[in-house]
Amino acid sequence: MSDLAHLSGRSLSSFNRDFRATYNMPPKQWLKKQRLTYAEKLLRKEDLTITEIAFDIGYENVSHFIKSFKESYGTTPKEYRLFIT
Repeated sequence: MSDLAHLSGRSLSSFNRDFRATYNMPPKQWLKKQRLTYAEKLLRKEDLTITEIAFDIGYENVSHFIKSFKESYGTTPKEYRLFIT
């Protein structure tokens, strides 16, 4: 986030404050939501493994990806994929 704040010419605290005012959530939460939304699309359309999807969206730990996905969607990526097919 500090890189984004620097690129926008603002301090980290003002960047976070302005971001929250615009998106109604902190930047980290917004980024996580975007990554998981993209993962959901990959689960629907791609023949990638869960591990490949986790790494593609920036997770270094597959277990952490599965936990985050389940918190957001109420099911694991594998269960989600089985449900939509």
